[in-house]
Amino acid sequence: MTTPVLAPTAAPYRTIDTTSAPGDFVVVHSLTTVAGVCLNRDMDGLPKTLLFGGTERLRVSSQALVRPARTWIRAQSVVDEQGASSRLLPYQTALSLQERGIDPADAVPAALLVVIAAGLSVDPAEPDKTRAMAYVPADAPTRLAEVMLAYWDDTDVARKEMESRITTALRNGPRARGRKKPPPEDTPATDLTGSLPEVMVTAARKAFAPGLALEIALFGRFLAEIPGGRIRSAVSVAHALSVDPHVLLTDEFTALDDWNTGGIIGSVGMLGAQHLSSGTLYRWACLNRRQLRENLAASGAGRDEVEEAAQRAERLFTTAITYTLPNARSSRTGSAALPTLSIAATSDIALTAAAAYETAIDPPAGEEAAERLTAYLTRAARLNGGTARWLSPTGADAPPLPGVLTVEGH
Repeated sequence: MTTPVLAPTAAPYRTIDTTSAPGDFVVVHSLTTVAGVCLNRDMDGLPKTLLFGGTERLRVSSQALVRPARTWIRAQSVVDEQGASSRLLPYQTALSLQERGIDPADAVPAALLVVIAAGLSVDPAEPDKTRAMAYVPADAPTRLAEVMLAYWDDTDVARKEMESRITTALRNGPRARGRKKPPPEDTPATDLTGSLPEVMVTAARKAFAPGLALEIALFGRFLAEIPGGRIRSAVSVAHALSVDPHVLLTDEFTALDDWNTGGIIGSVGMLGAQHLSSGTLYRWACLNRRQLRENLAASGAGRDEVEEAAQRAERLFTTAITYTLPNARSSRTGSAALPTLSIAATSDIALTAAAAYETAIDPPAGEEAAERLTAYLTRAARLNGGTARWLSPTGADAPPLPGVLTVEGH
């Protein structure tokens, strides 16, 4: 019997390429219709909304839109182009040390020590985490592990002191039963950097240099604790809003117990409710080409290498932000959908077309929303060039588009 072999997953979307069109900005507009979903919910489990033009609309936050776009970009990138946002940098660094032959008992204090050397705050009572999320190159744990190994013999005293502090903190700290979590000043660790070789501290901080990591160059980061840790985002992403009024659906459901045969009521294992919405979402995002190149140039790479990376980042971002959606509750609501209309165009000014939808559209909204968008962009947007992709829900022709756009299929 032959065992089937699955081919590597290819990018599921046709790449959007605006790199040949002039302009300081790449602006992406899209209209996507979703039905019976909860893409982004509030603290009460309800779909997020906003009041616009006197009408309540379905809303998907910019954070919820950026996350799947960033994840998709990462999946299409090599490790040198990737970033990672996490508190688990010490844990991942300890794993990298173990992969290089360091005993687990020695790897934990060593990892925490080199993370401190890099400039991040930690709590010995939580030796696998930093105090705050850190957005770093995806290979930062490997870089830090290599720095630690290069200065292993020089840090023997500091590593033993860190191990002692971890032991004491775990015994007396926030994980000890019945104890309150001590304030940060009661669990100091940054003072250990004074006993480390200065060249090691410098090398550890260089581990956070983004280089040509496309993710960080696109989305920026804020690491307040280290010099040069702040990188300005090259992209802006607006909250998505529905062009039609929001109507909340409460879906009450039951889950049956397969092993309970006590009748219809007796076999119910769970009762619950979920809140769903439908609508046509208008989404807007833009890429600042100058800022992107400035971020990439900080790596010290040559002009041609920076330009090649910038064009690759532009193609990845425009494709990702056009097609990806949050996948919340996707196993029972199936949120994946192609845009009815998407426009990726260059311009010397980044303008949203949200004003075209201040007056809500009665459903079905898809085609009228497309007509409003193209009319607004023709009047106001001053586009230089780009592409439009049209997928009519009824098979109708595309509405009149600005003449500088090339019309494509998905």
